[in-house]
Amino acid sequence: MTLGQTSKSVFSNWLRLTQLCVCMIVIVSCSSSEPSKEPRSKRTKPQRHDQLREVNPVYNSEYFLNRADELGLIEGRPYRITAAELAIQENHSIGYIKKILVNIDLDARGTLDNDITLIKLLLHIKSNQDAERLLIRLKRGVLPINYQVPMWLLTAQVSSNNNQHVKTVRTLFRVKDLYAKRLSTFDKILANELIWKHIVQVPEDSLNTFVKDFGSEAASWVQLAKIVRNNIGAPEQFPIELARWHTNYSRFDDFEYLPQQIKDLISVAPYSPTRIALLLPLTGSLSAQAQAIRNGFLASLNFDDNVEVTILDTEVETLESIEQKLLAESVGFIVGPLKKDKITEFQKSELLANIPTLYLNSIELEQYDNPSQFYFSLAPEDEIDQAVDYFIRKKIAYPALIYADNSLGRRLAEQFKQQWLFQTDKEIETIAFKNKLKLGVAVKNLLDVNYSEQRVRDMKRLFGSHLKTESRSRNDIDAIYVIANSQQTRLIKPFFDTNVSVFNKLLPIYASSRSYLIGETRSQKRDLNGLTFTEMPWLVKDTNLEATSIYREVSEDHTQLKKLFAFGYDAKYLIPLLKQLQTLSGLEVAGLTGKLSLNDKNTIKRYLDWSRYQQGKIVVLKQLN
Repeated sequence: MTLGQTSKSVFSNWLRLTQLCVCMIVIVSCSSSEPSKEPRSKRTKPQRHDQLREVNPVYNSEYFLNRADELGLIEGRPYRITAAELAIQENHSIGYIKKILVNIDLDARGTLDNDITLIKLLLHIKSNQDAERLLIRLKRGVLPINYQVPMWLLTAQVSSNNNQHVKTVRTLFRVKDLYAKRLSTFDKILANELIWKHIVQVPEDSLNTFVKDFGSEAASWVQLAKIVRNNIGAPEQFPIELARWHTNYSRFDDFEYLPQQIKDLISVAPYSPTRIALLLPLTGSLSAQAQAIRNGFLASLNFDDNVEVTILDTEVETLESIEQKLLAESVGFIVGPLKKDKITEFQKSELLANIPTLYLNSIELEQYDNPSQFYFSLAPEDEIDQAVDYFIRKKIAYPALIYADNSLGRRLAEQFKQQWLFQTDKEIETIAFKNKLKLGVAVKNLLDVNYSEQRVRDMKRLFGSHLKTESRSRNDIDAIYVIANSQQTRLIKPFFDTNVSVFNKLLPIYASSRSYLIGETRSQKRDLNGLTFTEMPWLVKDTNLEATSIYREVSEDHTQLKKLFAFGYDAKYLIPLLKQLQTLSGLEVAGLTGKLSLNDKNTIKRYLDWSRYQQGKIVVLKQLN
């Protein structure tokens, strides 16, 4: 069990503060809507945070950016910082903010206030290395006493963005130990949010070390982390342990500054139904898929569970008959339906609206009005979003996308393009292929090899056929993402290996779980050597031996059916966790289908493992820091 990233929450708290005190140019009262022209000595320096007034709409990010361009790199530096702050308030994309900050010289000497703000902006755009570099430079000098706490908190934020769990928590415990009397309310809230984000991911031995080094303050957090880690999957024991923790530690100094999530969690009662309805299309075109989901759901039941499961076929039963049966049997929780049209139909039922439901698909309608209705699917879009985030964190700047020219391929390609544009403000280069005969042409077009080959032919006509030449591929692309099935991927990869010229490095190639097939031979795996892909952890490294044993007894070794079995297994596993996940929006729990969390739209999001084909084997990669 891990706690997902809450950096957005942390930054939003900081942003709420800076919205009131954003570094601005001194704006004096005047009757004209144009800025008054005062001497530069009075006009070019941003005000101190405690001297600011409400932002005039005329002075938006574009205004300050234009002023920065007029003044040049050195004098315009504080204006660019202000422009970036305002751009965040104006809800501009990350890419837009990056363009503002890219021309700021990190080695230039600015005021401490400006440089601290710049570090926060760099953290916001996930430019963690630059933020860390600037922070290290600032800490080399002797800091005034009023800047020591901000510097320590920024150090913790940099560690947090690097997913350095132990370092982050240790830094924050040290700050609270050394500077307890100098921490503002905002400082305490920020520190506690970061501790809460990371402490449940700290190894057991490090947790115990915290207690030795920092005493009772750390002990309260350590105990809470152990409760969450060990009991969140136990719906009966979890609230008991939380209540006991609350009794023991409610008087410690920082209790009033705890994240609201923790306070809410104490009073949340998990779902613990004794009668569950499972609604699936057990006949018709999706019968094999539905049966795999059913088998996974039943496999997740414990023998000592006091739970009755009613299984109904949504292809046979009408909504009215299902309503009657569920109400007659006093069903306390519904799982399903699977088909989107059935979900839309069931959402109109007033009789079922009061029964908590986990739908096994997502829909595009207004689906989030009922807080007791949840959505879980094996949406391939989750993998696309994960890949975009992964590329940005790996500093891949110019990826290219190749995809199968079918309805699913086009849909996922569009998702990738939109996410990449939003995150970077740049268009991604894409190319589609309709069939395997067109694959070679598609790859050559993407790499511009065709133009190189034409130049080679022209040179041979001029200088003779004995001329030794090499076709060259373009060198601006730094990664390829493939949206294709396993058979297509097996055909695509060799084209890239052979069409990247000897003058360039082999391009790293990434793919979604559609490119993976269970039961591959060593030779087949060797064909995909170097390919990095996302996949359910259970399929790659067999994370649940009991589930594997049951699956082998009830189903065949089929990739899609195994995924659906895992889907059904996780649907049952999630029921007692949904209220906790709803309260702890950043919390992730480990399922067969991936790391699972709940977003603000009551939809389960999955985060899959990254793995790589390597010398005929599949190696699970370490989580990217």
